[in-house]
Amino acid sequence: MNNREKIQRLKEHTLLLMQHSYVNKFLTPPVFDEAKVYIAYCLLSELELDEAVKAEYFSSILLIQSALDRHEDILDEDIVSHKKRRQLVVLSGDYFSSLYYLLLSRCENLNLISKLSNAVQKINEHKSYMHHQIEKSNVEYIKTTGQIESLLYIKAAESFGMQKYIPFIERYLLISLYQSKEKRMSLNEDQLEFLNSCETDLREKRIDMPHVFQREDCSIYKCIENDLMLGEG
Repeated sequence: MNNREKIQRLKEHTLLLMQHSYVNKFLTPPVFDEAKVYIAYCLLSELELDEAVKAEYFSSILLIQSALDRHEDILDEDIVSHKKRRQLVVLSGDYFSSLYYLLLSRCENLNLISKLSNAVQKINEHKSYMHHQIEKSNVEYIKTTGQIESLLYIKAAESFGMQKYIPFIERYLLISLYQSKEKRMSLNEDQLEFLNSCETDLREKRIDMPHVFQREDCSIYKCIENDLMLGEG
């Protein structure tokens, strides 16, 4: 089984866990961010653990990410104007969170629970700070945006003893966030220069990268342009 197939199987396993017949009548199933899925897979692929345990960890990380994303959906205009859907958005986010705690409690990994919970707290703090105290034209704005995108995976890396990959995680997820031409056009010269420096770090391998990413047929550009298809290895 190649990397792409392994990732697809892990995603399907996670989506099965998340299914709820009543909620599915009113809300569409979560859509995973492929860049974040890839980061979780990269980290877990280097752990010497039973595959079933890795699958639980993978699902746990995606569940807490989905809970964060679902709670963000409450700001959507279609959700705000529809009371029942608004309530279900909140409840489904809470449901995903409870599943995450359940899975990790089964694995008895209190350290990972603590790290991910800390990440959620810091993400909420960064969101508040970004919305109230940083100008969108400031380089600090996209740096903080990058922290919001990557903190969950940074804390997972810390829990797994993979601190050396933190610079990779920060850069990869920030680049992925601003991969579209439309989003890049919203940045000013200083912000683009910072983003380009992140790309250069990855392209020239100035930082430690997970083994999966270092495959000969896998680069930051191939991963992003091809929806993170990881070759046949």
